[in-house]
Amino acid sequence: MRILIAAVVVAMLAGCATSPMSARDAKPVPSDELYAFQSKTQNATSRITVVRDGGFVGSGCDLVLYIEGRRAAKIGPGQRASFYVEPGPVNLGTGLAESGLCAGAAIRTISATLKPGGESQFRISGDMGGFFLAPYVDYGGR
Repeated sequence: MRILIAAVVVAMLAGCATSPMSARDAKPVPSDELYAFQSKTQNATSRITVVRDGGFVGSGCDLVLYIEGRRAAKIGPGQRASFYVEPGPVNLGTGLAESGLCAGAAIRTISATLKPGGESQFRISGDMGGFFLAPYVDYGGR
């Protein structure tokens, strides 16, 4: 039965894509779904902002953002969150929140290099290949 449910979810996602969400239009992630990296410290001076696209695709599934392999936040469609980390190389990942029909997908990761005191923005998007994390692009202020 679980396989059948997973197949239906994958079929619903196939051929679709999320809708780009402007960072200024995205709603903040609720504070109870922010798990780590929330305080700017003497060492953690680099800021990461992550925006999750909106739209129907995957809207029933929350995603978890990982920073250096640690759960940082659960991010719903059309939401954004910011985090403070040490400058230099950092590994970021995203995967399904492992609840209900939203279980079983692998975590996808990327690496970035953060500048001291700088901000880096990333976007969580989805298409027929699943969800992925990439540098943020503002699609004309949508």
